Amino acid sequence: MVAVSELVSGLDAELVRLGYKASTMVWYRGCWRRLERFFASRGVQEFSLDLAMAWVDEACGFFAKEQAGTLKPTDVYLFRVAQMLNDFAVHGAVLRRYSRTVGKLAGGQTDTLARFRGWLRVAGRAASTVRAYGTVAGEFLAFTGGHGGLAGLDAGVIGAFVATLAGYQAKTEDATAGSSTRLCWRRSRRRSRPGRPGSRRYGTRPR
Repeated sequence: MVAVSELVSGLDAELVRLGYKASTMVWYRGCWRRLERFFASRGVQEFSLDLAMAWVDEACGFFAKEQAGTLKPTDVYLFRVAQMLNDFAVHGAVLRRYSRTVGKLAGGQTDTLARFRGWLRVAGRAASTVRAYGTVAGEFLAFTGGHGGLAGLDAGVIGAFVATLAGYQAKTEDATAGSSTRLCWRRSRRRSRPGRPGSRRYGTRPR
């Protein structure tokens, strides 16, 4: 697994490339600093989702609130900080469920996207198809912009982009977050069961 500092640095650069607002980056960086201090206080240098979730739990009493159904948006945001770092460690990309923008396309990329949409229209594709294909094509161009451009396209880059499509549409994002938090909670409960070999409790529940 990658070092926490290296992972944070890579994700920071990727979010900036994707066009995240300066105010949003200030918030993320504050969270990352607190998470890095949490890892350092436990003598851990490499990232792990379990320890990141322990930080989330300590910060907001996450697991108890999830069980009680009292999670606040701010609690879910902290969960997403941990999950986004884990996804970036695994896929090397920001998954679609976190992406709020296609990113800023360069002039040449904008022209390429316009030609592609024009070709779809000439081919007689439905307006809905043009919109859907155009959106994904724009995301693809934005992604390749940070991975060597179209000239450097290979199976690895395509695979990494496909991984970003594993995210969810905005309207199902909260429901999916709920399912993910329940999975994390169950995994944590299995680990902390009395008498279970290697069991341990992280953080304080509730805060």
